[in-house]
Amino acid sequence: MIGITLALLSAAASGFSVVIVGRHSKKTNAFNMSVLISAVGLVILWPLAIVLTDFGAINFEGIALFALGGLLTPGLVRLFYYDGLKKLGTSVNSSIFSVYPLYTALLAVLFLSEILTPQNLIGVISIAIGVIFVELNFRQATNGGQKSVIRSLIYPVLGGVTLSVSAIMRKAALDIFNAPVLGVAVAYACSFLLYAVMLAFSKPTRKELFLRQDLRLFWIAGVGQALSWIFSFYALSLEEVSVITPLLSIEPLFVVLFAYVYLRELERVPIKLVASIILTVFGVILVTT
Repeated sequence: MIGITLALLSAAASGFSVVIVGRHSKKTNAFNMSVLISAVGLVILWPLAIVLTDFGAINFEGIALFALGGLLTPGLVRLFYYDGLKKLGTSVNSSIFSVYPLYTALLAVLFLSEILTPQNLIGVISIAIGVIFVELNFRQATNGGQKSVIRSLIYPVLGGVTLSVSAIMRKAALDIFNAPVLGVAVAYACSFLLYAVMLAFSKPTRKELFLRQDLRLFWIAGVGQALSWIFSFYALSLEEVSVITPLLSIEPLFVVLFAYVYLRELERVPIKLVASIILTVFGVILVTT
């Protein structure tokens, strides 16, 4: 029960962070947002990791898995997610991204010879219908002005696939070395290393880096994401991936709730979109139960 509660808290904290990012996303680019949110997380996470980790029981195989998972998530995933957010808006991007438990289930069928039950198949159909409705509602909400919707959907889809792979790595790492806060700190550090490499080899990216200017806009989102990751790692350490993943994927419901409160003047959240998101989340739960 504690793991389930932590997963729900993680989804809520992440949803709040996404809405804060969405409120200011037009003022900067996805890379700057990713770097800032990761930097804020590092400042919070490493002192906690030093205090809460039993370094006498350290396991380097577990740390290596934490590190590799960190390159994928939050490293690459954060870039995909915030690119999608800028192009699709908070609600639509979050709803498409939340399908990632489906990718995990399909990967299990392909590589682990697992079988989808009739209940799972109903979930797959619900997800597909929900995603289609999300896209149609988005077109309607923008009066057809967004001609590159299909192209833009690649960002949350790639983010979801990457996250589903890294979630398996995180669980394996926690089974080997049960140090959730250290795991998050290592993942954040490796994602930040990825951004540093990108900065070193991309002069245009360096020119567009305005961290001091953007820090005041995104530090709260950085705190929210750090808390979300701590909650999710502890949840994974207590429960199975198949239990925690669908609970984390209900983030869009919190995004819609917070968007209605904080983004009312910037982003309309039609009731049809809310219904589509609920249908998608329902399908995710059926697939992963």
